[in-house]
Amino acid sequence: MLTARKKHAVMMEYVIIAVLIAAAVVVAVIMFGKNVSHEMNVATKSMSDAKGAENYQKNLKGEAAKDIKAANEHEKNMHNYQ
Repeated sequence: MLTARKKHAVMMEYVIIAVLIAAAVVVAVIMFGKNVSHEMNVATKSMSDAKGAENYQKNLKGEAAKDIKAANEHEKNMHNYQ
């Protein structure tokens, strides 16, 4: 019976490691997914139309500035929530 408990304990360790790896992948996709998607779109546009890619890149920079401003505003509001 003791060996069965050891097997289950080792299996549980593997499950915990798998869950931690899955959580890390989810966090990475959430954090970098939008940026990777935008960069792939820029690469695709540059293969077909260089000027279109340049314009798209400028639009992304404008959107990034808006996102940063919104994030800073949200952080400021969270600190004032008390």
